[in-house]
Formats: sequence, C-alpha cells, structure tokens
Amino acid sequence: MNVQLYKNIIQPLLSESFGEREAANLFKITIEDFFNKRYYDVRNYSLSEEEIEELNYIFGKICNHYPIQYIFNKAHFYGLEFYVNEQVLIPRPETEELVHLILSENKQDKLNVLDIGTGSGCIPIALQKNRPKWNLFAIDISANALEVANINAAKNDAAIKFFQHDILSSKSFFADTNLYTALEGITSLQLDIIVSNPPYIPEQEKNVMSISTIEYEPEIALFVPDELPLLFYDKIADFAQQHLHPQGKLYFELNEFNADKVAEMLAQKQFHNIIIHQDLSGKDRMLSAEMR
Repeated sequence: MNVQLYKNIIQPLLSESFGEREAANLFKITIEDFFNKRYYDVRNYSLSEEEIEELNYIFGKICNHYPIQYIFNKAHFYGLEFYVNEQVLIPRPETEELVHLILSENKQDKLNVLDIGTGSGCIPIALQKNRPKWNLFAIDISANALEVANINAAKNDAAIKFFQHDILSSKSFFADTNLYTALEGITSLQLDIIVSNPPYIPEQEKNVMSISTIEYEPEIALFVPDELPLLFYDKIADFAQQHLHPQGKLYFELNEFNADKVAEMLAQKQFHNIIIHQDLSGKDRMLSAEMR
C-alpha cells in the first residue's frame, strides 16, 4: 500500500474528529514529520507493514486529539524549531506576534530582558536569536519545563540563563536565584524589559476550549481561579515596579476578554504609555507599558 491509498483509509477517520479540511492538513503534516520529507516526495512511497502499524498508532492518538507536536516532540516558532512535550505549552502564533512587537519596538544593541513563566523557552530564545547581544534570562515554577527550555536553548544555540522561581512567592527573586552573581553584577533595578505570557484563562472557560489543550497541555501554565483572573498580571506588575528601571518596558500576552482590566490595573500602579495591541485577527492579545 502506498501513501496515497493509505490516505484514503485514514483521512475519513480524521474527518470524523476534525472536519475534512483540517483532516487533510493533519494527514499531510503527520506524513511529513514521520518521514522528515515533503509530502510531495513521499506520496507514492510504498509503506511497509511496520510503517503502517506505527502510523496507525500515531493517527489513533491524533483522532483522540493528542497534539501532533507532542507526538513528534517538535513545534515551530518564529522560524525556529523547538522540542516540546506535555510539560510545556505548545508555542502559539499569538506569542510569535508578541515577540515581533518587542523586536520592532526595541532596536538597541544591549538590553537586559527577563521572561516570566518561560515554559519551552520560546520567547527568550527567539529574542536572543534576533538580538544576539541582549542579556536574556527567564524563570518558571516548573523544573520539568526548565529542562525543556534548556534543551531548546542548546538546540538553537541560544545563551539564556534559566532559573526556577514562583513569581507568586513572597521570596525575593534576586536572593532566591543568586542573580547578582549569575548576571555578572547587574542590579535588581537594571532590567530594561520584562515579558510574560502568564496563565490567564479562568477555570470557567474550559468548556469552550479545545479538547487537546484541556486534556494534554499543562494546566499550571493555562488557568487561573475564576475569582482572580488578573492574578499573575498583578503580581508581575508589582515585580516590574521593583525591578524595571525608569522607562523600562513591560510586555504581556493577554486574554482578549480582560485586556482593558489589565490596562486599568497597570494605570493604577502608575505605569504609563499603556497600549493594547491587536493580533492579526483583530483581537486584543498584547499589551505594552512603561515605568515612570
């Protein structure tokens, strides 16, 4: 059986879960990842019994909404390839837009940049590949996520300093991670940029989210209590007040449904030049602000 004939069997099964258009795309991507070749080059390839058995297993998982990125431990972000597993969120296009916003607004050669809740490390790694002289470091509460982030830094030859820290903790961040030493003398008031794509989805919104996200991506990186939708934005803003220098910048990825509330909270904390930015779909998904 060649790939084309196999497609005639598998694609209708995928369509039951995803619809015809997405099913066709999923089949193509899976075959390309499986053989590490363009679909056009393997569409007439004759499949062995072992290959069919392995592909059947893979497509069975996909039909159950298991993310293809976790199957092949691979995701693409801002022109780079990242290792991903269930310990980290799969990088999203909206986060690429956040990286693009930061790069477009900050052309300086040397800046000190902190990413809070780094996950796979996609934000600081993408920034460092485009601004090699920036001093980039990142924190995450999850040791497992930081293992993935370190893999990705090595994979992409990016010099990022990663530290484990809970931003909600009352412990001093700089004392907790010995950053004075790690950052070669940089003080706590010399950060130029703080960026974060924090947990921001209220628990009550689970019923409108995709099965793959709810079932397989890490809850700790997604959800906040319904009664505290701005929990991480508020804590990070307080942290920024302590550690950004005057005119330092704060960048957030947003939940489009409470973007205005985040902006209001930052205004109350005396940030200025607060701007909500729309993504390519016209949704309020990013925010920038400056310290006074």
